[in-house]
Amino acid sequence: VKMNIIILSNGPGLPEVVSLYGHSSEWIPSSIEEKNINYTVIKTYDNVSFDYSNADAFIITGSKYSVYDDAKWIHNLKLKVSDIIKLGKPILGICFGHQLLASCLGGKVKKNIHGWELGSYEISLTKEGEKNPLFNNFNDNDIVYESHQDVVLSLPEDALELAYSDKGNQSFVYKNFLYGVQFHPEFSYNVTRKLMDLRIEKGIQVDNNELLESKNSKNILNNFIDIVKRRK
Repeated sequence: VKMNIIILSNGPGLPEVVSLYGHSSEWIPSSIEEKNINYTVIKTYDNVSFDYSNADAFIITGSKYSVYDDAKWIHNLKLKVSDIIKLGKPILGICFGHQLLASCLGGKVKKNIHGWELGSYEISLTKEGEKNPLFNNFNDNDIVYESHQDVVLSLPEDALELAYSDKGNQSFVYKNFLYGVQFHPEFSYNVTRKLMDLRIEKGIQVDNNELLESKNSKNILNNFIDIVKRRK
């Protein structure tokens, strides 16, 4: 039986990146080794209504927007995601998706006073993170790709921190079915380099212009699929 996964896509992507490398809603499926999956991509920013009753799991993408932006589609998305959370099915939120889940559960999301995280970063696993199946085949201080300026400042009640960096929270789990990662496991080296160069051109400060390779980050997506399989 094929697994049904809904990808909630939260923006059309930057045209300069999409024209060269495609969109995150394509990178996610191509990063996942399990091929027996039906993906449905929902463009949430078009305010479309969609049926999610037969989904086995959800993946919520990043976005150039902030979860606290006063936009109708973001308000609607929060209502929809709050309903989806009540289903108790596995959810993985990436970057904006991670912040959205935190926000829907009562956490706080703000612009990070420490500035952008843009490029490659080492992240640290907590004791919980080291034993959580989301971080199988991923080591403490492994490199991930980042592209964001917001941060989950305080986690929802009952959430456990799984990973962090010098600039704040990098991952949490809530009740063993809902996962957030601040970094982008679906990004390639080339996509990250392009995003960095585009933003540096616009005057954004980066912590380090050198881009290191992220070897184990994609494992997060495959681990999430394993978690979904075990729950089915």
